[in-house]
Amino acid sequence: MKKIFLLPAFAALAMTAMAQDFDTNPVVKIENQEEELQFTVGARMMADVAYYHSDFTPLKSGAALTDARIRTSMKYKDWYFYADFDFSKGKFKQKNIFMQYSFGDEANQQAVKAGYYNDAASMARNTSLGSYHFISRPAPANALQAGRQLGVTYKYRNDKFFANQGVFAENLYNDQIDGFQGVTVSGRWLYSPIKNGDETFHVGLNARYANICSGVNYNDVLQTKVHMSSPLETYVDGNTEFLNTDILWAKHVVNAGAEFLYHNDKFFARGEYMFKYITKERDDETLFKNQLGTLWSWGSLASWQGGNPLRNNMFHGAYVEAGYKIFGNAYKYNAAEGILGGLNGKSLEVVARYSYTGLNDIVDGAYYFEAQDKYIDNGILSDYPAASTCVSGGKLHAATVGVNYSFNKFVQVMLDYTYSRLDRDQYKYDKNFHAVQARLMFSF
Repeated sequence: MKKIFLLPAFAALAMTAMAQDFDTNPVVKIENQEEELQFTVGARMMADVAYYHSDFTPLKSGAALTDARIRTSMKYKDWYFYADFDFSKGKFKQKNIFMQYSFGDEANQQAVKAGYYNDAASMARNTSLGSYHFISRPAPANALQAGRQLGVTYKYRNDKFFANQGVFAENLYNDQIDGFQGVTVSGRWLYSPIKNGDETFHVGLNARYANICSGVNYNDVLQTKVHMSSPLETYVDGNTEFLNTDILWAKHVVNAGAEFLYHNDKFFARGEYMFKYITKERDDETLFKNQLGTLWSWGSLASWQGGNPLRNNMFHGAYVEAGYKIFGNAYKYNAAEGILGGLNGKSLEVVARYSYTGLNDIVDGAYYFEAQDKYIDNGILSDYPAASTCVSGGKLHAATVGVNYSFNKFVQVMLDYTYSRLDRDQYKYDKNFHAVQARLMFSF
């Protein structure tokens, strides 16, 4: 008769004291040797407190449970299943849930992964907050790069090269209001001239293409949209009103970027540059016909198009981060994901970061007309064109310094100060933001 293992019976025997950072596999391990199965269970909690000071619009200082999740996994031979679920802020949120099959030899390792997890084309997004060295990911990564998606990827790596590429669905549940689900293809490719147990240096490129096919019905035409936003590198007040924009009629989205990462035992530096280009597509003829006979109807298709211009948009962002370990175990590189690991055991480090997020695409010569909350493209206030092609999602410069202390491999505290400088015409009185944040995190 096959043996059946139960969590209560084996949990006490399965606790192991393996060295790990704050985002490796859960440490409670239950093995069924007869079935060649290994099951793990763990948990993670992050509690943040923050004080904010701003020029005009206040942010809500206070405390929040920013992460509370249960993590599980199962391994059978070369098959690996992982799932974790978040219960922070009193709401259930689905996080990673995927299956991976690994093959190849030690020199050429390969894997196929399928399920719901982070898009391949990002270093910051593929580094979990449990292993991050700052309280928040950089704002440009939040605004310009994709997060978790439903898809399948193929990964290859050896001593010098790392390649991760895949195909993803446009949205998780195919629950768009109108249209059909589009497709995304993305990849991240790294070259490591230095990679050993003590030191790593890699450079890389990433790219992503999305075909936007879902949206809402607008005058009998499918109106698509791409939304970009980020909080001010904080989670206690996750308000995104200062840095956000909606790009209507988006059709093709192309992301491209470059990255680097270096570490030795006591120092790390890493950074990314991000570029996003959005093309637009609209059924002008149908929209023109549907407005005929209205109060503000245009007499010809050409005049309607002139009064409702359409222009492609581009956006940029970048960040650079560095850290120095005063004492503790050496920094470690996660070769399987091409990222830096988190703190590992009793450690003290200091960190610093600068980031830039550019969600503005303003036409040369245009100015913001505050009374009507709109841009004037030609510099002359008139009713023609009726709409501007300017996009004003905001520009943000942010600088952070922090100190992190890990009591042991399970408990860590973090302290960050962030100064943010906002440039957005709609918030002319909001320029300077200051945030002092702290976090208590445990993970097992």
